[in-house]
Amino acid sequence: MGTMSVRSTYALDTETAQLIRQLAAIWGVSQAEVIRRSVRIAVAAKEPAAPTPAEVVEHYRTHAIPRDREETERLIAELRAQRQEDDLLRTCRHG
Repeated sequence: MGTMSVRSTYALDTETAQLIRQLAAIWGVSQAEVIRRSVRIAVAAKEPAAPTPAEVVEHYRTHAIPRDREETERLIAELRAQRQEDDLLRTCRHG
């Protein structure tokens, strides 16, 4: 790594500062190196943005649904039962 030429000051909550110190001890590096590595890891692991509802609909217009009919029917029944349970709980609380 080259010469460090940028100095920055950041306000951190106590928990984050403690976690940085812990990682520094575990990794055997400075706290600054923990931050540098963590930033690189976060950027490398960045996930693409979640698709919009329109993109999801378009995807399933052109691609097969990733489950068979039996699994789909089981999922529908499970979701229906959850909705009915939620409705019953709401009715009991407000009734």
